[in-house]
This record gives sequence, structure tokens and C-alpha cells, in this order.
Amino acid sequence: MRLSSALPCSSFQTALRFGEVALANLETWITAPAKGGDGWGEVKSCLFVRLTTKDGAVGWGEAFVLPYREKAVVEIIHALGRSSGALKTTSPWAFRDLAIQVAAKHWSLDFSAASSALEMALWDICGKLADKPLCDLLGGDHSRAIGVYGNIWSDTQWDVSSLERRATDLVAQGYRAIKIHPLLNHSVNEAANCVTRVRKVIGDDIALMVDLDSQDDSGTALQVAEAIRPARPYWLEEPVDGSDVQALAKIRRASGLRVVTGEKHCNLVHFRAVLAAGAADILNPDIAGIGGVLGLLEVSELADQQGVQISPHCWNSMTVAAAAMLHVCASIPNAEMAEIYPEYIAHGESFATSGFRLDGTHAFLLHKPGLGVEIDVPALRSLSNHYHSTCLTSAEADL
Repeated sequence: MRLSSALPCSSFQTALRFGEVALANLETWITAPAKGGDGWGEVKSCLFVRLTTKDGAVGWGEAFVLPYREKAVVEIIHALGRSSGALKTTSPWAFRDLAIQVAAKHWSLDFSAASSALEMALWDICGKLADKPLCDLLGGDHSRAIGVYGNIWSDTQWDVSSLERRATDLVAQGYRAIKIHPLLNHSVNEAANCVTRVRKVIGDDIALMVDLDSQDDSGTALQVAEAIRPARPYWLEEPVDGSDVQALAKIRRASGLRVVTGEKHCNLVHFRAVLAAGAADILNPDIAGIGGVLGLLEVSELADQQGVQISPHCWNSMTVAAAAMLHVCASIPNAEMAEIYPEYIAHGESFATSGFRLDGTHAFLLHKPGLGVEIDVPALRSLSNHYHSTCLTSAEADL
């Protein structure tokens, strides 16, 4: 399978006549934090974008956001949306060029998240206009089974017994791969004990990912790596901050474990540096933070040239961004397991009909146009604590 040809402008762009597609309105919602569906942890605030064309076509996007920054990302989204009124074409490629120009080589994750959401919504419109699933537009196959893993994350429950119970629950739900964060609030010895105990309760046939959450000290990361080796971790994620490329490379060589990094980064220069240093076996950029579909495709292509896999990060709602992530995974040859937050699923179902189904081991895209996600807007509004709308026709007139 070859990498998607969507990075250059595809032939379908001409067929859809994007110059005739005019954007009319841009809306954003920030959801309030909520308890996870099973009470394990809190669902963070999520930021959704809806673009509507003059002809009534609707595209949905989602931005990666962190606490205290959500409204700042909203401001960037609406500023970029107003700027898009000057575009001669509303294609994802034209918008990406605009975002690159506006960024002026001063990339930040918040800016990239804002552009990701808008680009994602444009791709959703693309698919709906073509009446095809997004992955089919990208050269993929919507019927492809996409490997997934369940991330065990909680802001409150970190004792080993709780992690054992949660891991057992996910295995019972059908997950064949799970991820834990053993160094949060734990010493090196406690972390090693945690990994050993979780491995024992889930058995040898379940893939066990270990995320060290970007340690400040590479020595600590190496100590944990050595101690957990008998538990056969599937990978070692973010043993140190991904910005410290040389430390990552050192840990990868010394530990002999597969190293994963990339979730906090949005600059292609960084990913090129990671690949050049041989610092990772797997990259995990987030589609809602890397620049959207084209951003993730570009990182995937760079990685594929070096024999490196892509396992996208997705600390998002498990609705819009998760669907976009899975469409890209179904379109690239070097896709590893995609990240799923199980406790976010029930929350997403309260306002969205997903464009995919899960069986624990795999995700399967539904044969729906675009991202395939349907949003109950009144339900979304009821869960949100911030809403903003911009009329893009008047924004165009002002430019």
C-alpha cells in the first residue's frame, strides 16, 4: 500500500470546483468538563468547529485544547476564519497555505490546533460534496480494520489496585492493547511494581504500552525502562520531553525498547530532527494539533521514508477528531494502533453519532460521507459553556 496522494492537490479538487464553494458561517463550542461514562476520570473540555457554506453544506472540526487555553484557541479560529474569506478557493490545500503564511514560521500548538480544526471541517465538507468517506478521498479504504488501544488515564485514581481493576475491565470489554502511566505520583520502584502487577492481571497476550509522561530526568526514565523490561512493554512513550531529541535517542539505544514521541509537537522541523537522530520507532502526533489531515499525512510520509510507524495521539472527544484520525489511519501504510480514551466514549454519544464503531481490538469506519460524524447541536449546546459565531460573508466584505 502506497502513502496517500492527498498531499499534492488531488484531481477531485477540480471536479468539486472549490472556487464555487463559499463559506457562510463559522461556529465554535467549548464543552464543560464532565465525569467519564464509567466514573474512572474526568472528560476534559473539548472545542468543536462547524463551518457552513452558502449552499448549506456543513463540515465539523475539532481542536486539541488544554485547560485555560480553550478561549484563546477560539479567538485564533475565528480570526483565521475571517481571513479565509479572502481565499479564491476554500479547499483544504488553500487554507493550509493561508495558515502557513499567517504562522510566519512562529508555530505554536495552540495556533496549529486552531488551523487543524478548520482544515478538518473543510475535509468533512469535501467528503460530503463528493459523497464519499474522507479516507476514500485520501486514497484509502473505508472498510479497512484499524488497530486501536485503550488509554488508561485518570486525574484521580492512580493507586496500583485501581489500575489493575481498570486494566481488567478494558480487557473484558475486548481491548487487546492498553496503556498505563505508572510514573504519575509514583517512585521508580512503585512504577516498576505497577507495570509488573498490571502485566500479571492482564496476562501475556495483551499489549501493554507504558507512558512515562515526559520525565525531566533521563536517568529516571532509563531506570524505569530497565526495571519493567521483564514485563515486556509494547512501547515506551515520552520517556523524556520530545524536545530533547538527543536524550530520546540515548534512551532508545540504551533501553532496547520501542520509543514513542510526538504528541506535543506541531512543527515538521521537529519531526525531521527526531527521525534524523533515530530517536523514535513510532511517532504519535495528534490530528487536532498537528495541522489537521494534511499535517498528519505529511508527518506520516516523512516517517514512512525512515521505516517509522504512526500511532496517532487523540486526547480529544472520541467524536470528530477521533473520526478524522481513523480516516487517516485507513489511508497510510505505516499506521500503528490509534489511541482511544474509553471513558470519553459515552460522553461523546450524548451529543454525537460516531462515524466509526469499535470492537476493542479494531475500529471500523462507517460508509458515510466526509468524517461520517453527526452532531446533535442542541445537545452539544446544552453541554457547552462557551459559544461563538462569525458570519463569514460579512467578514469577506470587510476584507
